[in-house]
Amino acid sequence: MASRTSREWVETLEAGGPELLARVDARADEYLPWLIEFAAIPSISATGEGVRDCAEHLSERIRGIGLSPELLETGAHPIVWAQAGEHERKLLVYGHYDVVPPGDLDAWPFPPFEPTVHEGSLWGRGVGDSKGQMITHLCALAAWMDVFGELPPFQINLMFDGEDEIGCGDTSDYIRAHVDRFRADFLYTSDASTLGVWDPALFLGIRGALYVELNARGADIEWHSGSYGSILPNPVTRMAQAIGTMIDPDGRVAIAGFLDGMQPIPEELHRFAAQLPPEFLPPAEEFGVRAFEREDPLASMFFEPRMCVCGIEGGYTGEGLKMAVPTHATAKLDFALLPGQRPSRVAELLRAHLDRHGFDDIGITVLSDAPPSSVSSDHRLFATAVDSLQTVWGRPPVVIPSIGGGGVFATFVDAVGLDCLLVPYAQPDMQEHSAQEHLSIEWFVNGIKTSAELFRRLSLAALADAEPAGPADPGVAR
Repeated sequence: MASRTSREWVETLEAGGPELLARVDARADEYLPWLIEFAAIPSISATGEGVRDCAEHLSERIRGIGLSPELLETGAHPIVWAQAGEHERKLLVYGHYDVVPPGDLDAWPFPPFEPTVHEGSLWGRGVGDSKGQMITHLCALAAWMDVFGELPPFQINLMFDGEDEIGCGDTSDYIRAHVDRFRADFLYTSDASTLGVWDPALFLGIRGALYVELNARGADIEWHSGSYGSILPNPVTRMAQAIGTMIDPDGRVAIAGFLDGMQPIPEELHRFAAQLPPEFLPPAEEFGVRAFEREDPLASMFFEPRMCVCGIEGGYTGEGLKMAVPTHATAKLDFALLPGQRPSRVAELLRAHLDRHGFDDIGITVLSDAPPSSVSSDHRLFATAVDSLQTVWGRPPVVIPSIGGGGVFATFVDAVGLDCLLVPYAQPDMQEHSAQEHLSIEWFVNGIKTSAELFRRLSLAALADAEPAGPADPGVAR
């Protein structure tokens, strides 16, 4: 059919919202097998198992809805890329098709790569993180083509990553080397879960991260601790002492300059945090601990930069006795950062702190770093996403100030200058990375509807922007 004029598009889109959502419902029994086939392919980025097979399967699915996919070779796992529509207004939709290893196979209620429907959910590795959430955008475009017969009157660029679960190093390098390809008005992704919220939700920000490994060395070989334990340097003891200098008695980071540059917390974020439902953060006892580390745990979660010792290893910890002085110790630390803090600067401050406290022999390796990113509640994409969720769910979404993050979003922010909005389509008990991973089928279908409605509203906004005298607020389309 011939392409519609702008006026025809506006009339069609304004009237076509209910039909678009109804079309998703009509094809829901078809879309679920799409996910089952997709999730049955392992695509474990840590080992490479099935990754390219999965990328090629995804490409065929994209081709089947009328687009022309490309495999962008990064030197490691490929990016699957496709463009829907052509317009000066662009939305970049990000997702990842790789998954983490399944772990202990005996812990799974069903085989991890044999996706199984059980009690209203699909169970299996990657069904929620993030193949099920990622494929919603393709299902939404398929429904769109059924209803409107041609691509949207604005541009949707689809980017599906193959190494999100291993840090996105090659993906990030590719983005930096091909910045123009990834330019857009903003980035939208559906990933993670709504945490403790059983309502639709979205995150205004992604906290920054600096993840480092510390290494302490001792003697070249082990020596009997009964004879040499008090005279040879003990790297495990030194590591414990070094970490102890980084935390004050209240549990806060004690590295000089750590808070430098941190921006004031906008009042709206405090307001959103105060409005979170009680189930967002249940009592400490439900986590199996007596109390939280902070008197106001929500404020600490969202508004306090912090350090977590994720692991420490060294010496003998096996069965029985082994009286030996350790030869080395390793610790892994995760710093959660807020707007204004830079991971590279925090790494410099950490080095200076260790040197100043006499631990210049302890080495630091940066394993991952990502600056924080955020959007405000008056951002166009935020308003459109809120209205889309409200339309689909029949109730307003919960606004969560931020979520812990990292990965490729930092590259989009720093290298491309994109605003990023994270809107999870998975229920709070998704249990990603565990043997209990599952995605609610209701949430999966509502995710498809949300993407379809978002595309409709952004199309109307793009058309309004093209008019010489558009509406006062084109970000909130009817």
